[in-house]
Amino acid sequence: MVATGSVDADRAAPLILIGGLGFVARNIIQVAQSGAEHPPHRFSITAVDDLSNAAPGYGALTDVAVVPADYGAPESHEALNAISGPRTFVFLAGETRVAESKDRPLDFIEANIAHPARFVMKTVRPGDRFVLTSTAGALFDGSIRIRADSAYCPRNFYGASKAAEEMLLEKLVKLRGGTFSIVRMTNVYGRFSERKLSAIHAFVRAAVEGREITISGDGNQTRDFIYAGDAGRGILTLVHRNLSEGDAPKVSLLGSGVSISINDVVAAIETVTGRPLARRYVENAALLKTEPRDVMVDESDVGVLLADGITPLTEGLTATCAYYGAHGDSKG
Repeated sequence: MVATGSVDADRAAPLILIGGLGFVARNIIQVAQSGAEHPPHRFSITAVDDLSNAAPGYGALTDVAVVPADYGAPESHEALNAISGPRTFVFLAGETRVAESKDRPLDFIEANIAHPARFVMKTVRPGDRFVLTSTAGALFDGSIRIRADSAYCPRNFYGASKAAEEMLLEKLVKLRGGTFSIVRMTNVYGRFSERKLSAIHAFVRAAVEGREITISGDGNQTRDFIYAGDAGRGILTLVHRNLSEGDAPKVSLLGSGVSISINDVVAAIETVTGRPLARRYVENAALLKTEPRDVMVDESDVGVLLADGITPLTEGLTATCAYYGAHGDSKG
């Protein structure tokens, strides 16, 4: 049985990406346009982005309606209001830097709670679907293997802001007559990440450019890494299930299901590039005490959206290195 408000398979489904030209969004677009999600679905894509953190190369995109403005701006509301429904929103905007959240907590409240809440109340209509992208690691303190139904226990202010965002936006979307779901991602790496400041991207760029890297602590802290193409495919799989079946889970996890130490990530990059990485270790106790020592995600839960299609780390790193080598300092 097709859910109320579902989209006819013969008609392109309106897919609206908020923060739609950034790192993960560009991977969603690439997967959607290649038909690589399973099963494939036709989308009419609108990307809303103020271009402050857009991945380079967005000017060459085709078959994507771009609204170059803050998602709360009047021109964004006007453009989105003109799209007939039911519409699917994938919300990717917000602050994400754990290290900065303790120094700028009010900025994180505005970016991750207040501004999104105003957007939902102004824009979401009955029958719309709203997918919030969130974090798997920062919502928890590292003491448990993370599952989709794990209770919140954030260790830092960023994680607390995302927990609040999840709870509040769910209620607001429902008040507006929409349906709500969450995708919690582990550490995403891969294509379109030129502007990302996370460690794995800094390490890959340093390897490609022959620079030294800095590792906080002893490097034995572990993380779960997911290739960006897998993240894009997983999000689109959820969107498809919402459109076709109407019974997708409220909370989904996207990751690899494998935890690996930072030192082992560096070793994998060295293997992929064939170059030794000069490194130095710094104590950085203030940062480390705000982060989980280990991030472990349940393998069966990440398989709900990705099945057996998870890209191995070495394969993803190879593709990422090739991407950086080919694109260099390309601009928008």
